[in-house]
Amino acid sequence: MGQHHNTALSTEEQLKKQIVALHKINNITGFLPLNIAEMLPVIKKEMEDIFADFECNINVFAGKSNCCTLEEGSCKALRDQLPMLAEQDQSCPCYTGKVCQKTYLAHICVPLTAGTEVLGVITLKSMRRQGLSRDLLELLLAIANQVAATIQRSQLLNHLAQEKRNLENANNEITQLNTELMSTIKELKRTQMQLIYSERLAAAGRLAANLTHEINNPIGIILSRLEWLLLEAPESELPEEVVRDLQVIKKHTDRIAHITRGLLSFSRRTKNETSLVNLEKLIKETVAWLERQFSRKDIMLALNLNPLPQVMGNRDQLEQVLVNILTNAKDALPKGGQITIAAKHDSEQKLIQIDVADTGTGIPEEIMNTIFDPFFSTKDKELGTGLGLPISLTIMKEHEGFLRMASTPGEGSCFSMILPCAPMHEEGERNG
Repeated sequence: MGQHHNTALSTEEQLKKQIVALHKINNITGFLPLNIAEMLPVIKKEMEDIFADFECNINVFAGKSNCCTLEEGSCKALRDQLPMLAEQDQSCPCYTGKVCQKTYLAHICVPLTAGTEVLGVITLKSMRRQGLSRDLLELLLAIANQVAATIQRSQLLNHLAQEKRNLENANNEITQLNTELMSTIKELKRTQMQLIYSERLAAAGRLAANLTHEINNPIGIILSRLEWLLLEAPESELPEEVVRDLQVIKKHTDRIAHITRGLLSFSRRTKNETSLVNLEKLIKETVAWLERQFSRKDIMLALNLNPLPQVMGNRDQLEQVLVNILTNAKDALPKGGQITIAAKHDSEQKLIQIDVADTGTGIPEEIMNTIFDPFFSTKDKELGTGLGLPISLTIMKEHEGFLRMASTPGEGSCFSMILPCAPMHEEGERNG
């Protein structure tokens, strides 16, 4: 009786141990997130506590293998998707393989399946020839089902996580494409505005050319008669008031003549004689004769020049552009400040860039698109005709260059003259 009691106690303790181990496996497979690589070794250890005389290995096809390497279709348990005991069928390569054959005498394979999908296999191997009781075999099948469900759930979660990453990447790509699209649209609008503006300039140029020739002749006659009247005034004993009126008329007639000369230049009807121009010398000479005039306004001119190659162009016209830009910069500094003239050479693009930056009032955003329009000016009528920048832009285009503007209201503006370098053969003539 005592011996039977001891056997019963031993069986009861073993059952408790199995229940505890099974409970642990259930807890392990119930945690999220699932990490199969970390989970399988823990399940392996718990199974070896349940099946004490067996070594447990778990082979998962989509993860790290903890069993002998199995070739697809070579394992009978996997082919049939049914448990296989080595005592019944010796065809399983895990048992007949060279390593296992020399070491293990008993071998049990249980496939890990979810529906029709085969996820892997659990193997129990023992160095003693033995089998499993019906209860332990059912427990093994229950554990295999739990592990298979957990692996399937892990794969589903990994798939969802990958889909989420794919969606995030696609969203990032869409965001990037939207950004690029908005930038492209903005660039297209800017190009469209430039085309519209160029057409407006061309139309204004044609109008200016016709208008100038129509005005020049009567203006010339009026000026010559006014000068004759002023010369004859002392002999004719004209009243002083009449002489003053004649002088006022002449002053404003001269102004009209000045405007028509600007229109003639703007309409591109003037003859342009070109030659090699030393821009560094041109900048220094221009600054030298403007410096005193600017200093009276408490404006300092600063130079930052690098050695520059020559350009092919009309020196007087390029000087006119520089003077126009410097004059505008001066007018933007009513309380004084600094104007910096910097020049650099881009050897790759074969371009020269002259930047004229001031610390003045800047250009209001609402008029940035109109400052190059003919006759547009923010100055008093006595100070500007509104032709300085349009004429400068026309000159730069005739020199195959362009004029660029950047401004921040309240902080200042920067106008850039960008010109192509002289062709190599002309550089060679200059150097020779």
